[in-house]
Amino acid sequence: MTFQNLEWLYVAVPLIIILVIVRFWRRHYWAHSLVEQVGDELGGPNPILRLPTVLEGLAVGFLLVALLGPVYPFVLNRIERGGLQIMIVLDLSQSMEESLGRKTANPAAPTSNLASPSNIPRTPSKMDAVKASALEFIKQRPGDAIGLVVFSNNSYLVSPATFDHVSLMDYLKLVNVQTLVNEGFTAIGEGLFMAQRFFAFNRERGRRSKGQVIVLFSDGDNNFGRDPINEIEKARMDGTRVYFIGVALEPGASQQIADNVSTTGGKFYDVREPHHLQEALGEINKTEKGRFYTLQLIRQQPAYFIFVLLAFVALSVRMMLNGIPHFVELS
Repeated sequence: MTFQNLEWLYVAVPLIIILVIVRFWRRHYWAHSLVEQVGDELGGPNPILRLPTVLEGLAVGFLLVALLGPVYPFVLNRIERGGLQIMIVLDLSQSMEESLGRKTANPAAPTSNLASPSNIPRTPSKMDAVKASALEFIKQRPGDAIGLVVFSNNSYLVSPATFDHVSLMDYLKLVNVQTLVNEGFTAIGEGLFMAQRFFAFNRERGRRSKGQVIVLFSDGDNNFGRDPINEIEKARMDGTRVYFIGVALEPGASQQIADNVSTTGGKFYDVREPHHLQEALGEINKTEKGRFYTLQLIRQQPAYFIFVLLAFVALSVRMMLNGIPHFVELS
């Protein structure tokens, strides 16, 4: 413990000495000589009777220490957060530009003009549908630290797991298939590796969490980079649950991945329509509940309130003693 306002000693100490001298002088100035004679015959007062004076001195001492500004140089606090660490792993391959679901006519279009551009059947792309559902998912989990990884040939950490969901959603809105337009493969294993690399980095810094979750979005089969089955096994060993949302997968595509994610405690979802995405993420939202702990280093944490509290206790006891006749000073 250190003190920030030691200069107060130059004011407080002389003032306390003056107050002690004045109190001692007034006590002996008003005393009658007969009191000393009687005191010699009866003996000195019981030391317990000096308890009020001791308490007064302690109160003044505690207040003086509080005035000096005591602080702890650093304090390591363990903070419990009500949520999980979730990494969204998003496929940015060119095939994510394809439409998802059945085409539907614009209900606002006029029926009298079938050739009108506003009546042309429209359907969201896989990327648009995934991003819209993921944004709603993020909004529903304000207590979670959520991050974003994107991949095509390689994987990239767009945002670490963070509670700043506004910035995270801005990043999610910005990324699209044009972000990695020069890459054309689907490296699912690379995406899983990057998410787990972030979790491993946290563990190395003493931030291990029991609530690690990966939500993987992809519309194709792994055809480049690391073996995703090995990455799923590593996730299982690290206690990370992997959810695989297959976006309009071709029959048999990524079947091994779909079969193995259940070993981590996660699940595979076969999505064919935009509302299937919402249902899958809604189920994950209901399933994944938990808590994790982080360590927070606080420098120069004030500690004056401890001494103020002790001074308050000493003065309270002193006031309580006034109700006992033996402690009331009559001289």
